[in-house]
Formats: sequence, C-alpha cells, structure tokens
Amino acid sequence: MKKLTNVRGTNDLFEELIVHKYYSLIFDYLTYTHGFVEIETPILEYSDVFKKTLGSTSDIIKKETYTFKDRSNNELTLRPEGTAPVIRSFIEKRLNEPLPQKLTYSGPMFRYDRPQSGRYRQFHQLGAEIIGEKDISADLELIYIAKKFINLLGISDKNFEIHVNSLGDEKGRKKYAIELKDFFQDHKKELTRESLERLKKNPLRILDTKNEKEKKLLIKSPKLKNFLSNESLDTFDEFKEHCKDLKIPIIANDNLVRGLDYYNNICYEFIGKLLGAQNTFLAGGRYDGLIKKMGGPDYPGCGFATGMERIALMDKKFRDKDIMIQGIPPSTLLQSQEDHYAVIVIGKENKIKALKIINILLEDQTSNPDKYNEKRFGPLKFNLICKDNLSKGLKYANGISAGYAIIIGENEISKQQLTIKDLNKQSQKIIKIKDFTKYHLTK
Repeated sequence: MKKLTNVRGTNDLFEELIVHKYYSLIFDYLTYTHGFVEIETPILEYSDVFKKTLGSTSDIIKKETYTFKDRSNNELTLRPEGTAPVIRSFIEKRLNEPLPQKLTYSGPMFRYDRPQSGRYRQFHQLGAEIIGEKDISADLELIYIAKKFINLLGISDKNFEIHVNSLGDEKGRKKYAIELKDFFQDHKKELTRESLERLKKNPLRILDTKNEKEKKLLIKSPKLKNFLSNESLDTFDEFKEHCKDLKIPIIANDNLVRGLDYYNNICYEFIGKLLGAQNTFLAGGRYDGLIKKMGGPDYPGCGFATGMERIALMDKKFRDKDIMIQGIPPSTLLQSQEDHYAVIVIGKENKIKALKIINILLEDQTSNPDKYNEKRFGPLKFNLICKDNLSKGLKYANGISAGYAIIIGENEISKQQLTIKDLNKQSQKIIKIKDFTKYHLTK
C-alpha cells in the first residue's frame, strides 16, 4: 500500500500555527483600530469570479489555479487570491452603504506552483481593502498600515524596501503596450518562450520577468511613465510626496507591475533583503474598474495582501527579539468592549495631518496600557473618513454605528485640538489633542 502523505506543496502546521495566529492577532488589532471590519469568504468560488478579474495572461489563470467541475457540472476554483472573492461578496450582499467600506480578510489560498522556500501550493494571506474611495488618501492609509504592521512584528525599515510605481489609466497603458510590443518585436530572439507568449497577449507582463537577460533588455525598453496622463502623473507625484510626509521610505521602480491584470494607477511591493527569488512579501495597489467589470456599481477600490509564510521568513531573519504590541499583552487586544470614533476630516488636504493625529492617539493608548486597562477592555477604534462637509461626515458616522465623532478641520489642526461629538447624547466638546486620553477615560 502506498504511504499516505500530505499533498506536495502543502504543510501540516504545528508550531507554525501559533506564529500565524500571532501575526493575525497583530494584524486584526491594527486594522481594527483604523476602522476595518473582517469578512470571511468561502475557499471555493465559481471559476468566473477569477477568470473575469485576474486576466487571461496572468500566470495564475494560465497554469496555477486548482479548477474542477462538481457533480452538478459547475466549474469551481479554489481561491488563488483574496480580493476577487471580497468584491464578489461586496456586490452580491450590496455592502455599499455607507461608503467607503473598509474590509480585511485572512485564510488559505491555493495555487499550483513549484514549491520552494516561502512559496507553497496552499499558503495563507492577510489582506485589507478600501472600497468606494477614489482619493489617494485611501492608498496612503493602506501603505501606512502595511508598513506599520511589518514594523510591529519587530522588522525594521532597514531590512526591506518599498517599491512603488504608477500603472496609469487604461488609455495610457494601451498606448504603452503598442510601443512596448514594437520594441520587443525587434528583440524576439532574446525572449524566453513565456515572454513570447506574453508579447502576444499582454506585453506589460514582460516587465515582471525574473530572467536576467530580459532584465538587461528592459533597461533599453520604453518606460510606462512617458505614457501616463497628466492626471496619473500628478496623482503619483502627490502619492510620493505624502509618503515622504508620513515617513514611508519608497523607491520609484519604473518596471514594477502587478501580476494581476486588474491593477491600475498606484501599485507597490514590499521587498525583503536576503530572501532570494521569492523576495516580495507584501503587495498592493488600486483596482478602479474591477467592481464594474464584475457586474457591480462603478466604485473605485484599492488594497494589499501579505503572505504569512513570506513574513515568517522575514521574521526569522530579522526580528531581534520577541515583542508585544507596544506594551499591550496580546490577550487584552481583541475583547468585546468597543470605543468607536468616526474621525471626520473636513477637506482632503487635511487627511494626512489627521492620520498623523490618529497615530498620536493610538500610541498614547499603547504606551499607557495600565491606564486604559483599568477603565476599558478593548482597543480604541478610529474610522477615518474625509468629507467636503460635516453633515455628510456625521451621516457616515451614524451609518457605521460609531459612538463618537472626532471632527478635524483647518481650525482644529492649527489650534492642535479636537472637536468631539457624542452621537448618542448629541453633545459636543472641544479638547486639546494632548488631553484626549484624559477625556476618553473620564467621559
């Protein structure tokens, strides 16, 4: 009788399970405090969920999905990534009130790939999505949270790089694809079989090559940035400037593309040093148009995902010591008591400053855990929303069942203060930012 073993590329988790739960705990804590809600989708989806979204030229659709027909002749696929199922659920369950929706997910994904260090056929991801916000403040909030999550694990900035690029809009990419195709037609002899196939269907995917000869060829190839619209260029410049303002060390990489065809405009990858070929451990970007393509309303969206197995490699190499989240024991992080603040920012130009203020308030909580644990059981929750007038912001705050609204406009920023409205009692108070802890513990 043949010996029974686990399927190649899968693992039985023992000690690793504890590590995964630890990563999930920190991720859940961090995203919760920024106003995200967890969603869980099935690991099985109808295959069209991925065929319509990932693109016919993506490696996933071409050769990596676990796809089969059930007894009713329905074609099903084990999910290879998390964004498409979340969007399918958003459309099906009509989760468009209020907007934006801030969702997180976690769980196993499946891809038929050659197993190696950090890459398995069943792997585990953590992800976050913001649906319904077109402004780059959503992209900035996500990349900020992503970096903060990695730092909370004890992995410092010196051990990874954050590469960013703009993929522009569809019109600009089509022009670029024609130019890129013409360039590679003159160098077909230097391309691998896989790149020749990509040349026929989607030349941009050649930019993602791992072949060293092709990488040298890319140095001479046309650059996508020369085909971006003025709007895409301005958005990317603004994104880079705000990253600097938020102390997010980024590197502009003209050849960065995402492996999934639904991305556009801002995209980024976190690349670990000394990890070898599988060095990307977190990636994300914007996918405006995806929801409409899947049959839903024309809402914008953006998100990121990270693989726990890849994080574990980073953790093993670079974490100096075991840590807790800035002094708060993990057992106290996710209990049921909820203090939910909707942070209403008046004017988009103030959102980055408001994000910094929220970080100050969260750091004050985590640096004074004893004060909070005496009075409260769970972490504070700050749901940041930018509106052009207060009434829209308060409508959103009531829609997400927040207990309080923190109002931040130009006046509050200049005077270093917060306007706090109790949404149940309909009372309002103005306090200094430095006095928030005292207010929260005595209200």
